[in-house]
Amino acid sequence: MQARYQYGNLMLRKRKQGPDVWQFRWLEHGKQRSVLIGTVEKLPTRADAERTVEHLRIEINAQNPQRDFHSVTVGALIDRFLKEYAPKCCRRPTQRVYRSLFEKHIRPKWGTELLTSVKTLAVEEWLENKPASRQVKSHVRNLMHTLYQAAIRWELVERNPIDLVRQSRKRLKTPRVLTPEEFKALLAELSEPYRTMVITIACLGLKVCELLGLQWGDIDFGNLTLKVQRSFVEGEIYPTKTEVSTSELPLDPDLAESLLAHRARSGYGGSSDFVFAGASGKPRWPDIMLSDHIKPAAAKAGIGKIGWHTFRHTYSTLLHSLGATPAVQKELLRHADIQTTMNIYTQAVTPAKRAAASKVIDVLWRM
Repeated sequence: MQARYQYGNLMLRKRKQGPDVWQFRWLEHGKQRSVLIGTVEKLPTRADAERTVEHLRIEINAQNPQRDFHSVTVGALIDRFLKEYAPKCCRRPTQRVYRSLFEKHIRPKWGTELLTSVKTLAVEEWLENKPASRQVKSHVRNLMHTLYQAAIRWELVERNPIDLVRQSRKRLKTPRVLTPEEFKALLAELSEPYRTMVITIACLGLKVCELLGLQWGDIDFGNLTLKVQRSFVEGEIYPTKTEVSTSELPLDPDLAESLLAHRARSGYGGSSDFVFAGASGKPRWPDIMLSDHIKPAAAKAGIGKIGWHTFRHTYSTLLHSLGATPAVQKELLRHADIQTTMNIYTQAVTPAKRAAASKVIDVLWRM
């Protein structure tokens, strides 16, 4: 016999002191359970309180096929997503970004809509006319897709209406790329350890979070390889996001010598020490280094505005212009969308990858 859906009982509870509160009651294994939802100051109307308890109803009835009972709103799904999915599957900085996207963009438009009422073309038209950058709209579209994938997993819906939403991801502005001459001019204005840091990040195509997460044990000087194992994000260490991110990278002999010289100068040379540790032994803060050292050096060199990602864009552009195949480019940049037909390039460090990486170093640094 099919279980009965529990709506519970939402009531306003009077208090002698302080504002009245909303209380939600339900049965669990035959026993009465209750929880305080919030004060009337926070939730002034019953409709406000009902929206707040909707995700609780979903949770209480999680063992039942809920789409057979009633329809759930997008707002309730967002609440459950932030409570159950995000803490388990997302880094804390990512959770903050998700929460911001939900509250600024998705909830105001779709929060009160039923999950089954959200249609592909309506979302597509909304995004097309939304006064936001293409990058923001792309993030919103992708988050809505992830949200509905969670709804499918929780058996709230059977299909994802965002699957067919088309959203351009083309950049409005071309990313800044340094010429070899500009890169060398920048190096001339940098002192250590920032010079070695810039050489390393540009000649390996790393993200700054990966650069700062490097430990000496990640580098095999004997075999001239380097493996990215972790990243440093907003003061915390995280593992790499995808398996392909940990692919071994070729380490040019001259770059290896530069890193060994830096190791000799550094007070932290143990295998578990960070390659570019600060005075405390912990990774340095990227924004501080950028504002205090990298940008002032760029200004002195007369090369204009740059950021940490400028070096990765420069590396990627040079790989392409120097004739590296698309498969080698994707493997050196460690992108997650490598096609199955290109899997041959995921094995160890191939001669093609080493040759391509060395060509970049020739142009940027040696010549």
